[in-house]
Amino acid sequence: MKVFWVSKRLAFGSAVATSSHVEQLQALGVTHIINLRHGKHGKKVRQFKSLWLPFRDDKKPRPRWFYRRALRFYLRAIREPKSKVFVMCHHGICRSASLTYFFLRASSGFSHSRAQNTVLRVRPRAIIARAYRESGEIFYAFEWALEKQPRD
Repeated sequence: MKVFWVSKRLAFGSAVATSSHVEQLQALGVTHIINLRHGKHGKKVRQFKSLWLPFRDDKKPRPRWFYRRALRFYLRAIREPKSKVFVMCHHGICRSASLTYFFLRASSGFSHSRAQNTVLRVRPRAIIARAYRESGEIFYAFEWALEKQPRD
């Protein structure tokens, strides 16, 4: 298992597959996991507060509900003072890196280049998939902004 920290409370990486991985994450203080693996959400992941968003790494745009659920879970998690969030996929290269990029843009206000450079600095092999990035940007610009506007 590989863990790449982009901030004190947000990391991404590869799958939690063994009891040793659970122990490693607990030792690092991880409290929440977002699992992006398709077809695998085992007992080990469920030892943390978790959200399972199973998608294949197909480089196709994600639906709006995907970003809504992910962002709500993440924002709720970081409201807890000592929480740490780990975003995982199979290898920790594309899906988890792309969602971490989205969190940096949506919750930290990072620019595109700052968010991308932050992810790539800690994991040079990471890939911010264009379709994932664009669908996340569209969601945040339109859907999330509309949700946060006061209703008449």
